[in-house]
Amino acid sequence: MPVFDDILYGANAPMEPAGYVLEMRVGEDDRRVTFSSDAFESRMTDGASVECEFDGEVLAISLVAKESLYIESCRVALRHAFATDEQVLLNGYQSWTDTVERHPWSKMRGLKLISPRVVNKWALDGGGDYRFATYPNEHGKQHGYTYGTFRRGDGVVLVGSLDESHGFTIIRTFAAEGRVSLKTENPCRRIAAGERVELGRYAITRGNVDEAYDRWFELAGIEPRTREPLVGYTSWYRHYGDIDEQKLTSDLTGAVAQIGGLDVPNATKLFQIDDGYCKVGDWLAIDEKKFPNGLAPIASAVREAGFVPGLWAAPFVCERNSKLFSEHNDWLLRDDLGRLVTTGSHWSGGYALDTRNHEVRSYVLEALQTMTQEWGFGLLKLDFLYAACLVEHDGMNRGELMADAIDLLRCGMGDECLFLACGVPLASVFGKADYCRIGCDVGPDWDDKLYMRPLHRERVSTKNSLANTYYRAPLNGRAFGNDPDVFFLRDDAHLTPGQRDELLFADADLGSVFLTSDDMGAWSEAATQRFEMALKLFASRFEDADDLDDSRAVHGKHARIGGKQ
Repeated sequence: MPVFDDILYGANAPMEPAGYVLEMRVGEDDRRVTFSSDAFESRMTDGASVECEFDGEVLAISLVAKESLYIESCRVALRHAFATDEQVLLNGYQSWTDTVERHPWSKMRGLKLISPRVVNKWALDGGGDYRFATYPNEHGKQHGYTYGTFRRGDGVVLVGSLDESHGFTIIRTFAAEGRVSLKTENPCRRIAAGERVELGRYAITRGNVDEAYDRWFELAGIEPRTREPLVGYTSWYRHYGDIDEQKLTSDLTGAVAQIGGLDVPNATKLFQIDDGYCKVGDWLAIDEKKFPNGLAPIASAVREAGFVPGLWAAPFVCERNSKLFSEHNDWLLRDDLGRLVTTGSHWSGGYALDTRNHEVRSYVLEALQTMTQEWGFGLLKLDFLYAACLVEHDGMNRGELMADAIDLLRCGMGDECLFLACGVPLASVFGKADYCRIGCDVGPDWDDKLYMRPLHRERVSTKNSLANTYYRAPLNGRAFGNDPDVFFLRDDAHLTPGQRDELLFADADLGSVFLTSDDMGAWSEAATQRFEMALKLFASRFEDADDLDDSRAVHGKHARIGGKQ
């Protein structure tokens, strides 16, 4: 195998294949076969032949079955000499999962500090990978999904999956052993004799941050759907679920007064209605007390004001108090024991729908088509999408379920509607969503209450969201337009001036979605001036429509988090 001498990364610092372990059940008698190789080479084994390829950048492993078999796992090992001055980034499971650089000998605790009774009561494990991924809670053992970077100074080695549509890839590091492990989900079906199955295809790229990411996306053949940024307003952090026609009309007036007349080159002005217009799951049963005229007149007024009307929905989830939950209980996803699958403790309790159920699929299509074609919304923010892949079922693994669900959404909303994804395993919307949330929800304070901080990695935290804005910035303009969530300029946000400014200018400098939930009409003169300064920075990055983002290489900016200069 080749050993690389990379000037940027440091001499003699290989990241190279070092073998694999394949576990199968073979034949009619389902005999267990474990085959281990300490070299990444093609081999014959009991029941199958294994094909290995590595050209120095692309690494692939495939299996040809000699008789009927079931693949239980395939783990590829990479040899890597971790260094004390190295920083490792392992992409978190979904949009909200914390994703930052860590020391190679750091550890991830998962939910180890939380009582199982508390976890179950509040479904704290619903939004992450805690139900199916192990957290050893040991120094030097960390994990992530789809891609990871290994940085020393300005030099980066990136290891990334080239296709997650056939299964998610979990990347684990074992610092003390000098090893990186790649494991892509296996097919959830038997492999017929004579059938060939690709078990994983990965890239190892090198250079500075831009070079490593550019080459990975080039090898994967992924391009963003749009290069137009969004600027505007979303209702969530001003009203949360307490919205109605009068409040939104007033908010639109403030947004028009503040940015309606501003020229933002190549940008789309957005006014997005968030949660609160119906029970979650009952998308076509609008709350008539809040919206006696429905949502279509509001969407029309937004368009007349020069904005694109946007609408939030969580198409693969329903809440316990919804009509869907009580009238279509057979639409709900169940685990192997027949239990309903919870998605979290949101609303009156969130539950996943079975996206492989034909009636569910028809309902989702009907809802999305109504939102876009009848009500007139030009952008849909679709949230809690991870619900589609919480449980392997219908002969599909999580990556396959998520890919199928995303294709269903695009079919429903049509090709012209803008798609902002949220709460989703990121690779499933690479090149498919126009925009994607890349961090957890911000809050009107810095890092939530002290007792909330030991909770799951997806918790509400302005501090954590900002860190993700920095560390996932290289995805912007390569996979989709990054949505870093909103900034706050209003007086009741419990942020220091430095924290407020850092959030504002990081959003302007690193993302493609620049939104607030403030009452823009109530901003002070000083707040308006700060906004206009940040908007000028944001707009300047898009003056050349062919260059979505000219400030992608941001690893290491974490030293600024907290508003310190």
